[in-house]
Amino acid sequence: MSQLIETRQATLERTTAEIVEIRFKPGLVLDKNGLDEVLAERERFCSNTGKHAVLAIFPNDADFDLAVMTQDHYSGRKVVDCTRFLAVAASSLMHERMASLYFAYFPQTFTTRIFIEEAEARTWLSAQLAERSLN
Repeated sequence: MSQLIETRQATLERTTAEIVEIRFKPGLVLDKNGLDEVLAERERFCSNTGKHAVLAIFPNDADFDLAVMTQDHYSGRKVVDCTRFLAVAASSLMHERMASLYFAYFPQTFTTRIFIEEAEARTWLSAQLAERSLN
């Protein structure tokens, strides 16, 4: 089931039929173009299997171009329609706060949760998928 795509700033992997994992590369400065590239690649997964859950993992040394925080990168994109859940493993308190602030300003139609630890994000995502399968 695994399908791997590499972009300038991240790797995207469909690890199961329902989960896409995004691993942002260490030492990066996440910029608007890099994020747009990741979202465009996520849209490729949409056309194949419909809605999926996403686990986005940031390394603790990641940095962000402030322009990333000033616009809704999901607006008008078909990736919104095929995203069921988004769990962000922020890897640091600063990244957790930035991601929380971003989604407070730009709430999405899909459920988002921000965590510091990858294990917590993965556990939450698994619980959401299990709950959805029971309903």
